Amino acid sequence: VCKKMLIRTTTMVLLALLSANVAAFQEPYNGSLTHEGVQRQYIVHVPEDLPSSSVGLIVAMHGYTGSAESIMSYSGLNALADEYGFIVAYPQGTEDQQGNAFFNVGYGFHTDSAVDDVGYILTLVEHLAAKHSIDPLRVYATGMSNGGDMSYLLACKAADVFRAIAPVAGTMMVATMDDCTPSAPMPVFAINGTADNITRYAGDYDDADGWGAYHSVDQIINLWAGHATAQAQTSTTLNYANDFSISVDRYTAETGTTEIILYRVEGGGHDWPGARFAWWDLRRLLSVYAMGFGEHRSFDASRHIAEFFNKNN
Repeated sequence: VCKKMLIRTTTMVLLALLSANVAAFQEPYNGSLTHEGVQRQYIVHVPEDLPSSSVGLIVAMHGYTGSAESIMSYSGLNALADEYGFIVAYPQGTEDQQGNAFFNVGYGFHTDSAVDDVGYILTLVEHLAAKHSIDPLRVYATGMSNGGDMSYLLACKAADVFRAIAPVAGTMMVATMDDCTPSAPMPVFAINGTADNITRYAGDYDDADGWGAYHSVDQIINLWAGHATAQAQTSTTLNYANDFSISVDRYTAETGTTEIILYRVEGGGHDWPGARFAWWDLRRLLSVYAMGFGEHRSFDASRHIAEFFNKNN
């Protein structure tokens, strides 16, 4: 129990430190809306030169104890949104009984929480669609860790709203997976490290770490491939001189419209590969040591995610 608490406490402290590093992006604005009587906060980045119609929307969700500011900073999605013509929304989670920001995906220590984050995210999408010229066929979800878990949950519950998802270091709780009946096949772009000590690649069906029981990455990918009736293609490997290699597993449906891709970082930790940090940033050095966050520098997860979303429209 003490070891589990130490790991969780260390993780929370480091992610909180990371959230303090906010880069200066092009005019993001803060907003709020009321959902189920609770005032919810978010940040939105709108590129200056957007087309008048068919604008894409990326919903990017932070990890447990994180913040909208943190994922906006380390993902670098605002600059990519300018390049690809997306609006990016960064919703802020609510605080749990420990005072930590979270999205309610059913962790074991959130069983008493009644927060409906699926409803909140759908309300946010509807709100932004009414304000901007968002194409309903170009709405996407991504996130880190808890935000990646939330991406999977949205795919299960709102496949009619989201066109594709890109969970990073994400998983699916056993209850979520058992109850997952998406209304349509879902393109999935997933990144997971085989040495992740927070979201374990092999899963944690016995709840040894205290987050609640969750499935292995391979089981999760097989679930989404099965929903799409997608067949496994020949795997490839990306090799780097100074970074972990990445195995790429692809599953493609016969129609060619739905693709499930797993980027498996061999030996990688709890990481958003290519996270934007200066090499001398002490927070990055500490997070690399504790959980591998910020370790892989050669693979730009954010750019690959933007490209994956851009082709799924």
